[in-house]
Amino acid sequence: MSQDNRIVQRGFTIIELLLAMSFIAVLLLTMAITVIQIGNMHNKGMTFRNVDQASRIITSDIRRVVGQSEPFPLENNVVTQKHPGSPVDDPDGGRFCTGDYTYVWNFGKSLNNPINKYETGDDQIRFVRVRDKGGAYCADPARSIRNNDATELLAANGRDLAVQSFVVELITPDDNTGQAIYFFSMQVGTNNQDAIERTADPILTINATCKPPSEGMGLQNFCAVNQFDFTAVAGNKGGS
Repeated sequence: MSQDNRIVQRGFTIIELLLAMSFIAVLLLTMAITVIQIGNMHNKGMTFRNVDQASRIITSDIRRVVGQSEPFPLENNVVTQKHPGSPVDDPDGGRFCTGDYTYVWNFGKSLNNPINKYETGDDQIRFVRVRDKGGAYCADPARSIRNNDATELLAANGRDLAVQSFVVELITPDDNTGQAIYFFSMQVGTNNQDAIERTADPILTINATCKPPSEGMGLQNFCAVNQFDFTAVAGNKGGS
């Protein structure tokens, strides 16, 4: 008498394997997208943080310097600079003299061809404060900046930061107190020109903004422009 012992083995079918692989692929893709989004949020946050810190440093410095200065007229103390052939309403740099110190900058669009330079030709002027008794740098806008007299206020900190616009106005002098109030409107931001759009603005002269995602070529996570408006009081010896 013979006995037929059969062991039945059952494996996965091709359809089951395909379904399992599809599920794993979707899971991995979801994880990858999540990691990328987290990374983008981190980069965007760090970019805004650096721009905000730079803006605060410049604001605090200007308020302190103007507050320790005597009131001064803006005529001849605010200089707008342009390369030959530059648009009339889109300057390349500028200077602002307070009497004891002068601020000198190159706008972001001209950093590769700066209109303001150091005497030695070294380094890059972004936004510097210079010891300048009497405002000689405004009297001679073509004069190069002495390296030892200058302090860079817009440190890059691993980011390409620049001033995109700068406007200062005298609000009102007060003959009774001997003080004067100045209004400042500035834009500071990252400086990848491929991601920035510059348009004429009746107040700022130029308004710089980050391009929308459809035009920014994926650079939005590293683009930020911060406009900050503030006042400073000259003749206020205690600062403001």
